[in-house]
Amino acid sequence: MSEGENVYNYEGVDPKDKKKAQKELHENPDQVRAHIASLRRWVTSAPHLTCPTDDAFLLRFLRTAKFDQSRAQQLVDNFCTVRSSPRGSPEWFEPLRPDLPALEHYFTLPLGVLLGFNDDGEAVLYFLLRECAYEPDMFPFEDFIRCMIRSSAERLLSDQRLQINGVRMLVDYRGAGQRHYRPWEDPKLLVRVLRLWQDALPMRNKAIIHYNESHMVDLLMKIFLPFLKEKVRRRIIRCGANSSKLKQAVGPGADRLLPPELGGQNRPMAELIADKARQYNSESAMQERRRLDQIRVDEALRPAATKNYLKSTEIDSTDSTSVGLTGTFTKLDVS
Repeated sequence: MSEGENVYNYEGVDPKDKKKAQKELHENPDQVRAHIASLRRWVTSAPHLTCPTDDAFLLRFLRTAKFDQSRAQQLVDNFCTVRSSPRGSPEWFEPLRPDLPALEHYFTLPLGVLLGFNDDGEAVLYFLLRECAYEPDMFPFEDFIRCMIRSSAERLLSDQRLQINGVRMLVDYRGAGQRHYRPWEDPKLLVRVLRLWQDALPMRNKAIIHYNESHMVDLLMKIFLPFLKEKVRRRIIRCGANSSKLKQAVGPGADRLLPPELGGQNRPMAELIADKARQYNSESAMQERRRLDQIRVDEALRPAATKNYLKSTEIDSTDSTSVGLTGTFTKLDVS
């Protein structure tokens, strides 16, 4: 797409969100187009990258980087590398066959369900990790991750409300069994997931809300915490089984967002789950997936200055910049 196409003009952006973008993201409306043009020049001059260069695509990275050009460049590079380079996790981004059992099952699960946006404009994503929801014996865990990325993450990244206000992730552990935690015993898988989430997705992570935690979550935290960035660690909220704490963590408008199953006034969870398939099969979502599927990275052409943008999946206890904070990997004992 050439520079003159899809010129950004704040169409459809709520005035409150525009004001928040100026305050929190250092987004100056008079300079947005200049910032986009600068990032576009860098992308088009990067010999190893093939990716969209339209305003809407580039702006999501600038917003996440708070209009720091160097950070935005690294985010674009990391996003493309994770998707299509052997250094990343390209298998997670392969197109999903409509008859894939994991995809059919995923669309019946209360996982990656968008409950809506709270009164502060933050998206709230819900994940129920109970035995009757995600069945780890039914399909490989990496297929589950692939479905999550292709059906939810890619769609949400283009939403300007989410770009500006960020997302709160609500993880409900009600009824979760030991086998639901076993995939996280693989340290390389853990680092790959966290590397994608923390270093490659143009998304503002506002909170990770834990609800109905058991003692198993304490063990899980021993695995996750060493690899989380300090900012993310500070945004972990643990509610136990306290519904008042849950509503406070979700933010203003929680009663409107939470479904009846969680003590709120939203539509029933079954209806919210059904929205996932409709959104995935919408024309706009399919167009976005086709567009992102054109991304390519040629490692043979990668400039030396970008070689350390995305860290290896190897766990190096001597490297303080690897993924978040360093630490010793702790095997989860669920015996």
